[in-house]
Amino acid sequence: MKIGTEKRERILEAVTLAGRGLLSAHDIESHMKVKPGDANFATVWDVETQRTLCGELQKIIPEARFIAEEGDENNDETVGDGDVVFIVDPIDGTTNFIHGLSHSAVCVAVAVGGSPVFGCVYNPFLDEIFYAHRGDGAFLRKRGATVRLHVSERKLPDALAAFGTTPYERGYADATFARAKALFLACREVRREGSAALDICYVAAGRYDVYFEMKLSPWDFAAAEVIINEAGGMLTRLDGGKIDARRPTSVLATNIAAREDAIRVLDGACEDIHG
Repeated sequence: MKIGTEKRERILEAVTLAGRGLLSAHDIESHMKVKPGDANFATVWDVETQRTLCGELQKIIPEARFIAEEGDENNDETVGDGDVVFIVDPIDGTTNFIHGLSHSAVCVAVAVGGSPVFGCVYNPFLDEIFYAHRGDGAFLRKRGATVRLHVSERKLPDALAAFGTTPYERGYADATFARAKALFLACREVRREGSAALDICYVAAGRYDVYFEMKLSPWDFAAAEVIINEAGGMLTRLDGGKIDARRPTSVLATNIAAREDAIRVLDGACEDIHG
């Protein structure tokens, strides 16, 4: 499937407008609800942003179905291999958003079945939108300027790595932190910033070189998957297998230079626990 330039720009505009709406949020902690899982929250801005954004996206590709984090009556439980689907995260990094940390993003992917063909990730706090269409390269647009993205060529000893803690399922803690420690000892430094989509985009931009998390939902990674692949990197499961963007999965995002050593280090850290 090919998405025309006009439709791509309309999607980017819808995502940008949705993100800018978050800049006026206030008194956030008093407008949140607890969802199933450990430390899993949503705010009124998650819900309203998704409702408005999905309405705009439906106008752009009317036949599309939806997989969205804040499930509602428009959310599709099953998506077939030939279905066109929007995968939407209204705020990736909700905990950051609640605490006033300016590191959250609005994420939208267009996928055919489980394979994303277009993705965009917008951080309104920095006015940075990462986007890519399969076969056309990956780009960063910031304050009117657009640059093409490419992963770094750093090998693991020189790498800056990042990881996610799978905070909604804390049974992964031992495996996560064993891997994070092993990675820390093998690379230059590690970071944990709280937005999987932005972390993967940062690998695409060469800011990070490696990122992993034990389990993510489709809306956490689908948009960023297109971006890192088009930037010359790779996004796979921790075991190196292909990702299906319709299902939760472990993820490993890397440049090419650090990939082999990163897999070896992460696999060796928890040989009895498979990602």
